[in-house]
Amino acid sequence: MSVPRLFVYLSVVIIAVMSGCGNSEDSGVRMDGDSAVEGSLPVNQGGRLVIGMQQEPEILNEAVNSMVVGIYVCNMIFSKFVKHDDNMKLIPDLITEIPTVENGGISKDHLTYTYHLRDDAFWHDGLPVTSGDVEFSWRLMMHPDINVETRQGWDIVESVETPDPQTVIFHLGEVYANFTGDCFYDESVMPKHLLEGDLGPDFQALPFHRHPTGSGPFIFHEWVSGSHLTVKANKDYYGEGPYLDEIVIVFIPDGNSLLLQLETGSVMGIDNAPNMLLDFMDGLEGIRVFRNVALFNEHLDLNFESPILGDKDVRKALARAIDREEISQKIYDGVWLPAWGDEHPSSPYYTDTGKESLSLDRDLSRSILRGAGWIDRDGDGIREKNGKPLRVEISTTTGRLNRERTELVLQKQLREVGFDLVIKNYHPTVMFGSYDEGGILKRGKFDLGLYAFLAPPDPSTKDGSYSEDFIPPAGQNYSRIRNRRLTELLDRGGRTVSFEERKMIYDEVADIVLDELPIIPLLWVTQLDAMPLALKGYRANPTQSGDTWNVSEWWLQGE
Repeated sequence: MSVPRLFVYLSVVIIAVMSGCGNSEDSGVRMDGDSAVEGSLPVNQGGRLVIGMQQEPEILNEAVNSMVVGIYVCNMIFSKFVKHDDNMKLIPDLITEIPTVENGGISKDHLTYTYHLRDDAFWHDGLPVTSGDVEFSWRLMMHPDINVETRQGWDIVESVETPDPQTVIFHLGEVYANFTGDCFYDESVMPKHLLEGDLGPDFQALPFHRHPTGSGPFIFHEWVSGSHLTVKANKDYYGEGPYLDEIVIVFIPDGNSLLLQLETGSVMGIDNAPNMLLDFMDGLEGIRVFRNVALFNEHLDLNFESPILGDKDVRKALARAIDREEISQKIYDGVWLPAWGDEHPSSPYYTDTGKESLSLDRDLSRSILRGAGWIDRDGDGIREKNGKPLRVEISTTTGRLNRERTELVLQKQLREVGFDLVIKNYHPTVMFGSYDEGGILKRGKFDLGLYAFLAPPDPSTKDGSYSEDFIPPAGQNYSRIRNRRLTELLDRGGRTVSFEERKMIYDEVADIVLDELPIIPLLWVTQLDAMPLALKGYRANPTQSGDTWNVSEWWLQGE
């Protein structure tokens, strides 16, 4: 199954960050979490945690609104089939185990998936969670009048059986290797008995989404728009905990006001803090700052239909002229880490071969350009070939200060090897507009495109980025790379279930991408969270499961 690339337009403009606060190593991932010492402490029951956030959810249903802040809250209230832990491992939540061929959960032809639900999970109104709720959630996702965020994976389901309250069977129309991981980990199971009569075009406006009933570790209590949202402990929760009595999320859009609330103790922590607050947060007594290398990859798209970048030698020379460490230090004060590929360093599919082929080597860059016939004949610092200058345009979204500053750094770096980098930016609605709207990326009206994309835990979505079948208008292969071997590998990877075989396939995919260079990865985005030292059990999570993936295990020392 082919899945388009997921693009992320980061909503917080990250400004100045405290110098020297980043990880000094340019490899590996820093995701601060609890230490072994904290794990040995006796758990304390009770307490009230107050967290400040700049954004407020629109509604509380991930199926129709996937704002990060919404997921943060929904993890407290709802349960999922599965979720990713802080090591990006898929783990069961509402089900008793992850289905495999070996345990009988997946048929030998990989077209039938059988899930067994826990028998101790209950909705907050007291009714049990059953297979009927799961089947209903699938119908909700596929309802033609409901504008869900994505039907990825759900749309290959031909039928769903519910032979008993704890068993649900999905029959697929085609093999989809990551069916469980792609379909279930970022969507909550919904209560059939409360919503079945409301499926339709007005679904998103239901009062339920402002006052939901879930089956998770915390029960919704109140939501005062523009002020706060409160959840309280579910004493009948089936999993570990919850240990906290209450969590209050306070909405404070202004960064300075948010800091003042943290200083005065009105809020005990900040989730997804703007980097400009790091100086102050790091110096506050009783506060611990977590640096979480997220799945957002800041990168360059290279347009293969560009008269200049259509030449692989030029792409390779450009790649070897980029100093990621300088960009990280000058723009993000070392907090964001260099990226050497499109797989997150925590992924089991990660390979470090990109570091060798993408590391800064300007002598090699100059040599490649000379060999390709690009020579500075007039001494102006810009190379020419056949009377044309080595001139390339770079485009990003206007108003994104850090990206605009990154362009200036890249302009200087590439000038050192003879490129003339011209900056031409666009409003976000133009840059990311649809094909019919004349979108810059969709229409291929660019040479280099600078933005961030989300690298999901499973590589099955890469076909949307690199397959010949997904060149716009039909897809999001914005680089316009046409490589038959790459397309075949991507299709095979999505249909191959053996991890060992998939690893070999995606290793070859990585090799082709590094050789052809449809993208040049730059940096991994780092999220900053400030939490009280007294909070234990907090483990930052780089995946879409979010930092509240284990909220039931949080507890306050000394309360």
